[in-house]
Amino acid sequence: MKKILAFILAATILIAGAISATATSISELESRQAELEAQKAEYQKQLNQSNAKVSEQQENVDAIVGQVESVTEEIQICYKKISLLDKDIAEKQKQIDAANKEIEENMDVLRQRIKTIYISGDVSSLEIILGAKDFSDFLDKLQLVEYVSNHDEALIKEVQKQLDAISAEKKALEDDKAAQEKEQASLEEHKSELNTLLEENKEILAGLQSQASDAQMNLNLSEEELSGLSAEIQEYYRKQREALAAQQAAANNSSSSSGSTSSDDSGSSSGGSDNTYSDPGAPTQIDSGGGWTWPTPGCHYLTSTFGEGRSYETHNAVDIGAPAGTPIYAANSGTVISSYSGCTHSSYGSNWCSCGGGYGNYIWILHDNGYETIYGHMISTAVSTGQHVSNGELIGYVGSTGWSTGPHLHFELRIGGVKSNPMNLY
Repeated sequence: MKKILAFILAATILIAGAISATATSISELESRQAELEAQKAEYQKQLNQSNAKVSEQQENVDAIVGQVESVTEEIQICYKKISLLDKDIAEKQKQIDAANKEIEENMDVLRQRIKTIYISGDVSSLEIILGAKDFSDFLDKLQLVEYVSNHDEALIKEVQKQLDAISAEKKALEDDKAAQEKEQASLEEHKSELNTLLEENKEILAGLQSQASDAQMNLNLSEEELSGLSAEIQEYYRKQREALAAQQAAANNSSSSSGSTSSDDSGSSSGGSDNTYSDPGAPTQIDSGGGWTWPTPGCHYLTSTFGEGRSYETHNAVDIGAPAGTPIYAANSGTVISSYSGCTHSSYGSNWCSCGGGYGNYIWILHDNGYETIYGHMISTAVSTGQHVSNGELIGYVGSTGWSTGPHLHFELRIGGVKSNPMNLY
């Protein structure tokens, strides 16, 4: 019998030693996990910001492209107008050439008439009139000379008038063409400026896309490392549960083989433990079928609920608002499988620290039914790794260590390694 008890005692010591020996490494893993979570949140923030900037810059690029297309259309319109003006100017030039030709032909007729008069002896209009045979012939010749003179003069004036009008129209068309060419040159210059601006904005966009790509790569790497760490941590706690199960099985075998033993042999880990808070504010159990104790009797206000969305993560626990120094009690009986008490400063506002993987000073209990509870941000702890605690036993005091902005208890429940809502226990 004594050999069996000695064996159980030795096994218990070895298991407790194993838990203590690995507590430091698991604390380091969880601290690294918390750091990675913070890095992941920062990378996600950077990615969101980069994507927003990329989207905004893409809008700028699209707007400039739209301006370039609009100016290009205006330039094409100028091309068409100039082309039409060239046709109109060419048509007016034809009309001017025709009028000049007509004037030249009339001038030829006049020259020929003058030449004929000169050859015939330079006969004047008076001589032609005086050479009439009779008065009737005189009148006829007088009218003829007057008609020819007036006709020649009117013909030349009319053609000259047409020529002047056509020339004026041509000049107006040429002025319009010059204005269109000036507008086209201005548009071409504006288009060149827009293309330069477009290239600059495309370079900015490419840089922002590169930043977004880097942020995504960093996020992926942190997620990969987090996945590996999470698996390693889960494996650690799986082994811890197996070790504790073996310890409990050994204790059960001892009880069944020894029959009835004295109270001195069986003992109890609770009883009058010095860790039990004995003030009038000691806990009262809130039974919900499993006898779970509220960890902070008298303080029930939740400052954060389970599943609450935050900018950097989802809150997978509840935060219980309580004054600094408020006693914290074990929600149920179990074994402390991890703890941290090395954080000596409290954080307020945004001056938090990453002690204890962000939990600050904490206690992690594996309960007899396999559930796990974590109590974070304590100002100090009252139990240590490997220690068995009873339901309602004092385990520490409310503080604001680790990732905390003010005194409260971070109360976390894990079932089968999965974070669950602790309010379902009550």
